[in-house]
Amino acid sequence: MRPIALAVVACLASFASSVAAQTTRPASSGVAVATAAATRRIVRFRTAPADAYIVDASAAGVDTRLRLSTADNGGRTAELAYGVHELVLIAEGYRPARVTVDVVGTGLVVEAKLERAASVLRLVAVVPTDARPKSVAYTPDGRRLVVAPLSGSRIDVLDARTGALVATPAPPEPWAGYQGFVEIAFPYGRGECWVSQMYTDRIHVFSLEDFSYLRTVRCGGVFPKVLLAHPDGRVFVSNWLSETVSALSPDGSVRLGSMRTTGTPRGVALSLDGGTLYVANFSGGTIEAFDASTYGKLEIPFGGEPGSSAGGAKRHLVVDAVKGRLYASDMGRGSVFAYDLTTGRTLAEIVVAPNAKTNTIAISPDGRWLYASTRGPNNAVDYERKGPAFGELIVIDTERLVIVERHWGGNQPTGLAVSPDGRDIVFTDFLDHRLEIYRRVDPLAPALEARDRRGRLP
Repeated sequence: MRPIALAVVACLASFASSVAAQTTRPASSGVAVATAAATRRIVRFRTAPADAYIVDASAAGVDTRLRLSTADNGGRTAELAYGVHELVLIAEGYRPARVTVDVVGTGLVVEAKLERAASVLRLVAVVPTDARPKSVAYTPDGRRLVVAPLSGSRIDVLDARTGALVATPAPPEPWAGYQGFVEIAFPYGRGECWVSQMYTDRIHVFSLEDFSYLRTVRCGGVFPKVLLAHPDGRVFVSNWLSETVSALSPDGSVRLGSMRTTGTPRGVALSLDGGTLYVANFSGGTIEAFDASTYGKLEIPFGGEPGSSAGGAKRHLVVDAVKGRLYASDMGRGSVFAYDLTTGRTLAEIVVAPNAKTNTIAISPDGRWLYASTRGPNNAVDYERKGPAFGELIVIDTERLVIVERHWGGNQPTGLAVSPDGRDIVFTDFLDHRLEIYRRVDPLAPALEARDRRGRLP
């Protein structure tokens, strides 16, 4: 699979149905009018930003701004004649984008997003993946991207630089046919890639050298989600339906322990010394803590302020070893929390938007930038359908704990990863079956040198 060229990465055109144009010879002037009307079709547009102007630049040397009408689920519609149209999308603060649309039938939907004009991030590629990519991770050496598709029967391995598909590892039958791949981990010192599969309660292990299949192990619970590698070789697994977190031996053959949570567990993270395991409670909006050696429950360390968990759904956790913080995404509140690891104090709740559905978070290697993917508001009928707005990539300055950049994604940005050198940021568009690669264009050398002076990050 090759990346889509930058000139068209923001533009998608899809047909809900396609009906061939039919013309008949007019028998009277009234029929002629009807035939002329029949050569025009209603086209639906979904754009980001939602109020972008759309200009038809293909009409006999005259640029014509489309007359758009409001439609349901965040869409807009316009009437276009049959044939090829060169459309230009324009919005203040964004770079214009050109979309070629061929109106040949009914049910045409055009989806397009614009890129920010002033930004340190540049979109460099959009890469197709298997169906509904749930997560993405860089291999430890930064050379490969591994994608876990929820509705695929394989894992996608891409060249991190070019986006080219280099391998499609899959477990043997019957596991491959069940689909449901969720999250990825690389246990320390083993040269392995672990992938959870929630529909089978299994974890599949592949070689990092050539991505050949090695073995399949039980997750130690029901409906496994996030995998977390401990520096001593153990692997922790959050289990959605059994409401437990499993501790597995380095090869996965033995369940060493099981921690019962008070709600649905999702994200997991380790304290700086590896002695405490933090667990994001999706159903309760809190963060729980366990002894990473004895697996006993500890006092809840964060979020004790009144109302801090109301309406919350903690999803993903990231530890910042540079600043000694824990960051947590909250899908229910549409925000990201920052906690002090030493005192347990809540430093900030950074609100993206009440209906943003904050998904995955990732920290830059130097601890300066925190990235978040947001799914966007839910579809009124079913959250697994496209919603009224695209999701976003959010950039948070950890010095000030404020949002400094926002970039439109596609339909439901979900998985998110930062390259080991901090230069590239990649996220998956869950309902578009693709991933987007952004690249920082600001100088990174000073920040990376400062990181190296502080020592290696875990």
